[in-house]
Order: sequence, then structure tokens, then C-alpha cells
Amino acid sequence: MALCNALVNLPKDCGDNNLGSIKRALIADYLDVTAKTVTSASNPDTDGNVTAITMAIGTKFNEFSFPKDTSMFGQDLVVDLVADTHSWNQTVELGFRRIDLRKRNAISLLVEGRRDLIVIVQDNNDDYWMLGSDQGMRMTANPMTVNNTRAAGQSLPITLSSENERHMLYKVDASIIAALLVVAD
Repeated sequence: MALCNALVNLPKDCGDNNLGSIKRALIADYLDVTAKTVTSASNPDTDGNVTAITMAIGTKFNEFSFPKDTSMFGQDLVVDLVADTHSWNQTVELGFRRIDLRKRNAISLLVEGRRDLIVIVQDNNDDYWMLGSDQGMRMTANPMTVNNTRAAGQSLPITLSSENERHMLYKVDASIIAALLVVAD
């Protein structure tokens, strides 16, 4: 976002393009992420930026790419006024299309043993965001559908959710992404 005239210490929206949806998701077992470095300087433009991720030996994130306008992520604030607590519920919906055995097997592994996952998504603004960083995300829905008309196609979207995360989603420095990925054969 361009820095125009500040409004209450937030940069004024200068008409920058603001694209929704996500291009791809990077998913790893939560226990395989052994450390992350998050900036905590007093600079509001860099606070909450993940600048390093350490993985268990021999592990990497798996990459999933999606057709445009099929996938999304979000975050909701959860407040309990009586207990005086707040946390964040995070959701990632991944829009897989056309049922095939490889996707079926990958989805089965994501849900196996109520596995906790950590997810990094790349949005269409080319920003990377980490979700489930505090306690991991779990697959909570997979409404596989073969539609009733041939033109409607097949879909097997999955939903990953995390409840009561202590931290908002983190922005991830794009320069560290390549080192996190499984190298394709």
C-alpha cells in the first residue's frame, strides 16, 4: 500500500489494487515447524513479519496450487467479555477441482489422526500469510461433490480451521518461501 496522508496513524488508501482469493497454499505438519522468527520491532510496517522458519530435519512444506477464484482464507476475532479474553479463529478453504486419486490420497493424509497443520497462503496480491502458527489447524470439512450437470464439474474443497489462536495471522517474508518447499521430482 502506498503511503499517502496518514489517517490515525494508518496509511490512507490510495486506490492500490486489492485482489482477493489465494493462488497457492503451503502446508506442513505443525510439529515439523520447530521455530519461527517473528519481528517485534516498534516499526508498524514490519511488526508481525515472519523472517525465518526452521523445519525438523528432512521435512518441508507441501505446495498446493489452485484455479483462480476457488480458494480463500479468513480470520475472526473471538471475544469473551466476561472472562476478558480474546483470540482468533482462522479458516482456509482450498478449492480443489476434479476428483482424482492423487488429490484423494493427499486429502486423506491431511486429516489422518486429527493432524495439526501449519499453513502459509499466497494471496493474489503476492503476499504470504501464516495461519495456525500457535496451535495448528485441522481439516474440518470436505464436501466432495459431483454436480448434477456435466458443465458444473466436480469439486472437493477442504476447510482447515484453527480456534482460539493467541496471535493474528502473520505475514511471511517472500524471500524465505523457496527454501521451505519440497523439491518436485
